[in-house]
Amino acid sequence: MTDVRPLSRQSSPGVHQADVDGPADAGVLRTLFHSEQGGHEQVVLCQDRASGLKAVIAIHSTALGPALGGTRFHPYADAVEHHQRPEEAAVLDALNLARGMTYKNALAGLDHGGGKAVIIGDPEKAKSEELLLAYGRAVASLGGRYVTACDVGTYVQDMDVISRECRWTTGRSPANGGAGDSSVLTAYGVFQGMRASAQHLWGAPTLRGRTVGIAGVGKVGHLLVGHLLEDGARVVITDVRPESVARVRAAHPEVLVAPDTAALIRTEGMDMYAPCALGGALDDDTVPALTAKAVCGAANNQLAHPGVEKDLADRGILYAPDYVVNAGGVIQVADELQGFDFARAKAKAGKIFDTTAEIFRRADADGVPPAAAADRIAEQRIAGREPSHDPSAGRSAAGR
Repeated sequence: MTDVRPLSRQSSPGVHQADVDGPADAGVLRTLFHSEQGGHEQVVLCQDRASGLKAVIAIHSTALGPALGGTRFHPYADAVEHHQRPEEAAVLDALNLARGMTYKNALAGLDHGGGKAVIIGDPEKAKSEELLLAYGRAVASLGGRYVTACDVGTYVQDMDVISRECRWTTGRSPANGGAGDSSVLTAYGVFQGMRASAQHLWGAPTLRGRTVGIAGVGKVGHLLVGHLLEDGARVVITDVRPESVARVRAAHPEVLVAPDTAALIRTEGMDMYAPCALGGALDDDTVPALTAKAVCGAANNQLAHPGVEKDLADRGILYAPDYVVNAGGVIQVADELQGFDFARAKAKAGKIFDTTAEIFRRADADGVPPAAAADRIAEQRIAGREPSHDPSAGRSAAGR
């Protein structure tokens, strides 16, 4: 049941009824209540005027346990180009990301449902200690239904601040009892998905001698470069931030650079494409132009709209579902709730290889795209509501 609570005029972080005066907001409500992308249990709008906090917390499902997912800090400045307000774009992003987390956590074998939060604003300008503490109070008000972590625009040091107000915070620094940077196992898991893709296409679980293009070499992408080079792959990168490209080139001068994503996806001889920036990377313009034989990357919600997965299959491009292969980070932060053990978490992230390979087998057997096969497997676990242990354990562990 979706919970939209009454408007509160308190200055402290609270839950506010959505503004439904304009047609844009009606679009959000249609998505929430009437779209296949909706069906969320609870959506919370948070505001703290003193710090400037404006945030959305979306809980898609708690069928398998407390919702677990990161906090994105993003300005949504390009929303106007899509005839949206930044706030509307943020809500839609939170809804889609939270739904993806439900499926991701289910396929990762975690006893957690799916949730996601978005803080609206430019993190380089708007982020402050006061804002993060206010956000922590907002998450804490949910009493453990949502456990937060890092995402685009938030970092380990931010989680340390948030945890001062909210015990349901993961992705903290080791000095504060956390697992540290979850990008480490996210990149490792994506690499395992790439190995499974390579085995399915070329008969061996390696990228040796293959060319891989990476769009986005930030927190996850630059670590993925290292795994690929160690495996013997040739790597081509691009990023909208010159400093990110420069960091990779300084560490790995053999890496090639494409001027932009449009050029990268058209690279002659590219075997695998890895979208590792924001979502919607696979759309009606990108898919026809792709030269790669496979897509496997870290970005969430890579398919711009339903049907893109079929377009990829029709072109003979193997797609490793994003929420399957990028689950290493959530596996890492979920392990933190038990008292973090890196070896244990890495071993579980390594199973992303097996999960991805099984999805490809299931897709071939059922005659459907891999994305559809992955959805079916996740939905079977969610519908069964059979966590491997008492889901309340996640709540108590998070409260330590």
